[in-house]
Amino acid sequence: MFFGAFWGLSMRDLLQLSGKQRQFVELLQRQSTVDSLRSLCAQAGFDINFINGFLLSGALNGYVQWHEHNQQRWVLTAKGEELDGVLPGFDLAERLLQGNSDRATLQAELGTAFSLNYGALRREQAVDLVDGDGEGVVKVLKSSVLGAYQQRQVVFAAVRERSIATDQELADRAASSLEWLQQQGYITSRVESDYSLTVLPALQTLELGDRVTALSSELILSGQWRQVDLKPYDIHAEVPDVAYGRPTILTQCIQRIRDIFLNMGFDEMSGYLVESAFWNFDALFTPQDHPAREVQDTFYLANPQTLPLPEDQSLVDRVKQVHEANYGGQWTETEASRAILRAHTTTSTARRLHQLQGQDGKYFSIDRVFRNETVDRTHLAEFHQIEGVVVGELLSVRTLMGYLTYFYERLGFKNLKFKPTYNPYTEPSLEVFAYHPPSDRYIEVGNSGLFRQEMLEPLGCGDKSTVAWGLGLERIAMLLYDVEKLSDLIGPDIRL
Repeated sequence: MFFGAFWGLSMRDLLQLSGKQRQFVELLQRQSTVDSLRSLCAQAGFDINFINGFLLSGALNGYVQWHEHNQQRWVLTAKGEELDGVLPGFDLAERLLQGNSDRATLQAELGTAFSLNYGALRREQAVDLVDGDGEGVVKVLKSSVLGAYQQRQVVFAAVRERSIATDQELADRAASSLEWLQQQGYITSRVESDYSLTVLPALQTLELGDRVTALSSELILSGQWRQVDLKPYDIHAEVPDVAYGRPTILTQCIQRIRDIFLNMGFDEMSGYLVESAFWNFDALFTPQDHPAREVQDTFYLANPQTLPLPEDQSLVDRVKQVHEANYGGQWTETEASRAILRAHTTTSTARRLHQLQGQDGKYFSIDRVFRNETVDRTHLAEFHQIEGVVVGELLSVRTLMGYLTYFYERLGFKNLKFKPTYNPYTEPSLEVFAYHPPSDRYIEVGNSGLFRQEMLEPLGCGDKSTVAWGLGLERIAMLLYDVEKLSDLIGPDIRL
């Protein structure tokens, strides 16, 4: 329990109030005493928690005296809320007390609720079903229980509607009903803090006046801001440190890499997450029996299982011819039409080369790809690939290494190594390695090469030379931020 009078702050402090606080002060000015702050707030539409904070902040120092006391309150539980205001058994008890005991009539009046009502009364052995005319009657065994249901319903409604003066008054005159309702799980007790207030003359005689809390353009343009009473703004008040959203590390890397390629004169291209095996493998001169096309390496879709081949039938025929001429066997459209999650962004490059039909250009993309990899420190089943392609004349391995060296230098990497490798659709081919300080070794960050003529000719670019690459975004991020494993870069719990 606590009793006190607020003293010490000036009238100016009380005048620096928000709109809701001023409304509450104006309400208090019309009172001399307040028996229950909680009841006053409920009647006037104020949030009790907001007013509690205002009261305890000290803003009413010297204007009110207050006394805190705890009070037990009865409130409905979730089970009680589901009853929609009527206890099971009450409707049947009412009709039985009025002398209506015919089972058929009661069932007609109560409908599907008859069984629920009868079950509630039967559990207290207050009623029973006996044979009689028609379908029988409901016999009253304990009329006292029926009368108790009437009292219980009154108490239940009072708790639901909070229509009682105090819960202590309710507890004094309805103890047995409250106990029963609590046992049934319909209500529960809660201890709530409340305050009684004494409003001092200093507040009753205080002139608050009208105050402007927001400076509008109309006030400024009209010059009225000079005449109105503006609410002071405390520029030294502490403000909460609100956490704000920011780009993830991978998003930052994507934007940084995009800027590099755009400054190098590249145009951005995009593709589809779901592709046909035609664009992912066949158009890239990958044989239909290549190990990369097995389910151990590629994600095949169950719905849809297939996708249509390109409308340009001559393209399909040229791809078929080059496959059968170089790999032997029979090339099938069934295998080429299988739907997959793309395994690399080179599908976008193949589509763009077909659109160009031999025109020069420089293009890049940064997109998500999927491979059925064993997840470990440097491998994920879902990751981003940085695709690049340059179409022109007299392009060579030296051209390719020059583009990649320049790109990585812009990111701050100078320790690069190139290693010859094999790809079905590039010849010669180079793997790119960069030094990773945390593991003290070089890790593979991409693959590159010059597209083979067997791939370019069906796409309409047979008289051109191209250099292309596919780089791992996540592995570049590992180098930039000295990350030990790829999984540290993804997910909701990034703590770099």
